[in-house]
Amino acid sequence: MTDYRKEYSPVVTSLNTYKIFLIGEQLRTCMNGVGLIRDRKYRLRTYRSCFQGNETVDWMVRSRRCDDRLTAVRIMRTLQKWSFFHHVCDDHNFKDELLFYRFRRDDDSIESQKDLLLFYKVLDIYHSINTSKKGILRGYQVKGQVFDRAFMGSAFVDWLVKSGMVDTKERAIITGRQLLENDIIRHVTDDHHFRNDSMLLYQFNLDLDQRRRMSDVLILDDTRRMSTDSRSSNESQEIAVRNIESRDIGLSDIENTENKSSETIESSSPMQPKSVLLRYETADDLESPDTPFIRSCLRIFSDSVGYGFVIRGIGPTYVQTVDPEGPAADAGLKVRQYIYSVNGENVLREDHHTVAQRIMGSNRDYINLCVMSHKRELKEK
Repeated sequence: MTDYRKEYSPVVTSLNTYKIFLIGEQLRTCMNGVGLIRDRKYRLRTYRSCFQGNETVDWMVRSRRCDDRLTAVRIMRTLQKWSFFHHVCDDHNFKDELLFYRFRRDDDSIESQKDLLLFYKVLDIYHSINTSKKGILRGYQVKGQVFDRAFMGSAFVDWLVKSGMVDTKERAIITGRQLLENDIIRHVTDDHHFRNDSMLLYQFNLDLDQRRRMSDVLILDDTRRMSTDSRSSNESQEIAVRNIESRDIGLSDIENTENKSSETIESSSPMQPKSVLLRYETADDLESPDTPFIRSCLRIFSDSVGYGFVIRGIGPTYVQTVDPEGPAADAGLKVRQYIYSVNGENVLREDHHTVAQRIMGSNRDYINLCVMSHKRELKEK
């Protein structure tokens, strides 16, 4: 096990990065289990604990972790881009060829990857807490509200010291604050930073036992690039859901509307506004039984210029902006809400282009939307 007792400089990383790492670690565990990670020889030289590119692609397709070889290569290159593994000589990107690669946890190169070190620190803490006979995770009821799998700040500090994860309570507090600043744990009502306090409760934000699909790597990677405005313009283009007439609804850039004078297209300028999301959730996150998101249904009537809101996202789709004087605002639509269904059709895994087509393809002067809002935002209303 990696020694985490030394000091770390501050690391602030997106929660989506840790989700990518989690998928990578689940892949690494499975590959270990089927013997794909082992010592290999090439030209009289032995390469320790490595895996072979084309063998890995064979296994990923055969075990139905992805649909085809090209997708397998894309997934592996994405994990390599996030420094989860590397070529044994650092000479090649991942290829569907007879080339050797090694996960960074299996060699000393992990020491230079601070965000990856923090991920494994979290993973070790999480699994140790869950397997401990005297676990600190339990349900608490505070003022009539129940918090499942929560822990007290003071209990977390004591456990870190007793388990040998850190040497002193001071370092345990630093660790707790580091986890909260990286959005891995949170105060149950988001009112406090981490403290060594028996009156403050915290929960893990990330379910490290949840099995995730390999394809989520590509979704999470696209979302990270979108949130830093480094995505290409066609991936981050906004669609304003507008129309001239109630039955003649303007489409997005998906369709050629050169000869459709009754339709209008509104797309963003080259300078894209930053996503309004505080934290991106995958479709699996939103459908989890433990999700903090609550569904509600709205009926939005179109006015003379449309519905009055803008959507973004590559699945799930979310509300980027709402015209405060438009019909969507009157119906109660809010920014940061995820769109669960359109006119009864589940769209949670559809990108904003497809969702916009559904909305603008309605043959009525209204749409029925089911949206998902974080319960914290509902309390703020």
